[in-house]
Amino acid sequence: MRFNDLTQTILAVEDRTGTAAGSLWRQCVDMLAQHDQAGKIMLRQEDRAALVARLHDLRSELSEAQRIASVVELGSRLRSPALVEFFATDRPAVCVAALARARLPDAMWPVLLSRLGPTARGVLRGRRDMGPETRRALDAFGPTDLVLGDNGAAVVSNDLGSAGVADLGQELVLDTPQPTGQEGERSQIRQLVERIERFTSTGRLRAIGTPAEPDQRASEQAALRIFPFETDAEGTLIWVGDASRPALVGLSIAQIALPGETGPDGHVAGAFARRSSFQHGRFFIGEGLYEGEWRLSAVPFFDPASGRFQGYRGQARRPLVHEIPHTASGAAPVAAPQPSLDSVRQLIHELRTPLNAILGFAEIIEQQLFGPAGVHYREMAGNILSDARRLLAAFEEIDAAARAAAAHDGDGSAAAERSAVDVGALVDQATALFENEGASRLRIAASADLPCAYIEPVQAERMIQHLVRTLMPLTQGEEPVQGALWFQPDGAGGRLVLGFDRPARLKGLDEHELLDPGYGSDGDWPDAPLLGLGFSMRLVRSLAQAQDCALRIEAERILLEMPVAQGDAMADVGPA
Repeated sequence: MRFNDLTQTILAVEDRTGTAAGSLWRQCVDMLAQHDQAGKIMLRQEDRAALVARLHDLRSELSEAQRIASVVELGSRLRSPALVEFFATDRPAVCVAALARARLPDAMWPVLLSRLGPTARGVLRGRRDMGPETRRALDAFGPTDLVLGDNGAAVVSNDLGSAGVADLGQELVLDTPQPTGQEGERSQIRQLVERIERFTSTGRLRAIGTPAEPDQRASEQAALRIFPFETDAEGTLIWVGDASRPALVGLSIAQIALPGETGPDGHVAGAFARRSSFQHGRFFIGEGLYEGEWRLSAVPFFDPASGRFQGYRGQARRPLVHEIPHTASGAAPVAAPQPSLDSVRQLIHELRTPLNAILGFAEIIEQQLFGPAGVHYREMAGNILSDARRLLAAFEEIDAAARAAAAHDGDGSAAAERSAVDVGALVDQATALFENEGASRLRIAASADLPCAYIEPVQAERMIQHLVRTLMPLTQGEEPVQGALWFQPDGAGGRLVLGFDRPARLKGLDEHELLDPGYGSDGDWPDAPLLGLGFSMRLVRSLAQAQDCALRIEAERILLEMPVAQGDAMADVGPA
């Protein structure tokens, strides 16, 4: 037996006022939403009653807009009968927001209807997803429940459409303070009647006193693709710029999200635990206005006086098309129109030109070609040279990816003549190249009397060197990069296979993770490819596919397979 002491911990908190009351309110609401679901009750009756009583005590400490925000945050998770009944007794705006989102079994609604008011029953009548038992119970209340009485009692007309009612809880936000007392009740009734009249005349319910159209504001918020954010020391979002506060404030980046739930991936959560910066980490929002995947980049900030960790400041954005390998259903996403090869080459040329100028000036300072330079300036120039060379390598990768895509799509301008290529010589050339760069941990064993591969020579060299260059930074300490080159016979004449053992850092990762354009769960590593491991592996695969080769990822190895030149192909191209 497991004892859940969360409820007792929440109830033991002393009564709070001001901003602290909001935190206690959310804790009580979340406890009921999680542990008092219909058909899966995990709360004792006395604990449930105590939580509802605490919510009654806290209701006066929160504004109507805050209470509506808590309902909107729950969304379809509002499955607690006690919580539904509690919100149904609140102000009309809160009642409508809750009853439009509540999800209870069809057999449970008739039990609750007798304890709900006419406003709540009117909202349920406007919903089209109610079951037959609920419909029969609503009809049993008779026609007197469907009119606006002369005594001033505010009820909802049966003319309300389900579309307007379903959206009302999200759109309805009352920013102006509401009067209290007898005059306040008359004002509320008058406002509710005006809303119903406006709906029947325009087909849309609007909130009284809002500066903009609710449906326009909601569409603008939903279309938002980037926003700044700030968290507190616990990793909870406390500021989100122009984005919707009710939808985002209170979400956390500290705990890894389970599938289908709201939260970050391991990269973000791991960086939070280490108090380190992170880039392009995933953040999933399970439902609501910003449902879907986001990418977060942020840096920690600290109290300048005490040095205490204060939280994170950063930016959230929707992922780019190339950052989503598959949708949730497994189908490839609908890609935006891709730029042509010429436009990509033109862009790379425009980027490479100023970068070459920077490289030239940095070399002048580092090598003191125009005269002596201080040690500090030479160190800065050396860092600039290193970064600029990495950028140039990234530009080359982008250019190669564009050419490979064009060749794969059948663009003749990107294709080149294939010939018989000695892959063993290319492997020896790659080994010598990396030994000259200081990497003596590359070990590739080649079988004797290997046939030539039928492949375009430049692309073959680029493909092999890029694969090796991608794997080299992944090794740790003195770990070598072990590879082998052999001939694999098959019914079609055989293939040449260049295989590498997986570095320890890549052990246990499946193909989807290796090809993922995002960062790994352990964060980035110092010498990683500038455009990420996923991009580099995808580039090698694209180059291979354009040459009728294949990049296969096995549990322990990464294999590059190349066709063998033979028969008519050898006669066409001549000797190797």
